[in-house]
Amino acid sequence: MVKPWNEWMFIIFPEADWDPAIHGGEPTHDEYMQRVRDFIGDDKIPAKIVNISKWAVNEVVAERYSSDTGNIHCLGDAVHRHPPFNGLGSNTCIQDAYNLAWKVAYTLRGTANPRILTSYSIERQPVGLGVITRANQGFRDHLAVWQALGITEPDLESATKAFEELSAITPAGAKRRRAFRKAIEGTEKEFHAVGQEMNQKYDGSPAVCFKDEKDPRPPLPEDAVLNYQISTYPGSRLPHAWLNARVPGKQISTQDLVGKGRFTLLTGPGDGEGRWKAAAEKVGKELGIEVKSVSIGWRCDWEDVYFDWERKREVEEDGCVLIRPDRFVAWRSIGMVEEPEERLRRAMRGVLCLDA
Repeated sequence: MVKPWNEWMFIIFPEADWDPAIHGGEPTHDEYMQRVRDFIGDDKIPAKIVNISKWAVNEVVAERYSSDTGNIHCLGDAVHRHPPFNGLGSNTCIQDAYNLAWKVAYTLRGTANPRILTSYSIERQPVGLGVITRANQGFRDHLAVWQALGITEPDLESATKAFEELSAITPAGAKRRRAFRKAIEGTEKEFHAVGQEMNQKYDGSPAVCFKDEKDPRPPLPEDAVLNYQISTYPGSRLPHAWLNARVPGKQISTQDLVGKGRFTLLTGPGDGEGRWKAAAEKVGKELGIEVKSVSIGWRCDWEDVYFDWERKREVEEDGCVLIRPDRFVAWRSIGMVEEPEERLRRAMRGVLCLDA
C-alpha cells in the first residue's frame, strides 16, 4: 500500500524459466492490467496503472571494500546489493560513509597513519554480508505467507479456492488459518530485527584498541537477529542512555554527546580529581586532534537520572570509555589506572595507527 486506500504497489514475480526472448517479448500494458485485476478479483473495481518498473533480486556482497593499494574504497550499493526486506539498505550505505569519512579526514590532515584506512573493509564488509543475508532470508520468509493466502496457486480458480478456505469452519480451514498465523510469526525477524541492526562488532580492526581487555567479547545472544547485545566492549556501537541536567531540562542521549568529527572520552563521578579529563586534553593537544571529555553521573556534567548509563557502561565509576567520531567504542578502561595519560595516549595512538 502506498496511500490508503486507493494507491497500491503490485509486485509480480515471473516463473523461474520465463524468458521474454522465448515467451513472446515483454508483457504489454493490457497484460499487466489483467494481472492487476486478477489480484483484485473484481473486474468492476476501477483501476489504472500509474507506472511499471522492473527490478532484480540481488544477493551480492563484495569480498573486500578496499583495493590492495589502499587508495580506492567502495561503499553503499556498489558493494552490497539486496532486496528491501528489513529496510536496512540506506542505513547501511550511510554507515559505510560515516565509517570511512572520518578516517579519510584524519589521514588527509596527517593526524592518522594511512593504515587506518585498511580498517574500513575489515569493519564494514561483515556488516554488508549480514545485511544481504538477512534481507534475502526475509524475502524467503514471505513465501509461507503467500502459500497460506493461496497466492502461489497456479491459476485464479485455485487461488480463490485456497483463499476462501481461510473462512471455512472445517478442519482444512483451521489448518490453513494456523499456517497463516505461523507464517506471519515467521516474518518477525524482518520487522523486529534490532539485533541485526545494532550488533555490529568491529573485531580484528586496527582502528580499535583491545589491549586492556582481560576477557574476550561476550558471545552474542542466542537469537542475534532479534536481540541486541548492549555493550561498551571495544568495537561496539556506543549504547544509548537518557541523561539530564542537574536542574532537569530536556533529555539528552549519550549519542548526542559524541560524534561530530571528534573523539569523546566518557568518564564518571569516580574521576573526582579530573585525571581522565586532564589526560584527554593533554593527549589531544599532543596528537593535534580534539578529544572531548564528558562526565556522567552524580554531580557530573550530565546526571544519570534513570541510572540508565550505569547499567550499560560496563566500567567502574572511575573508569572511562573512548568513543570514535563514528560513535563506536575505540577503547575503555574498567577503572582508574596509575598513569591514565600514558594509557590513553597508547590507546589513541593505536586507534590512529600511528605506531604502525
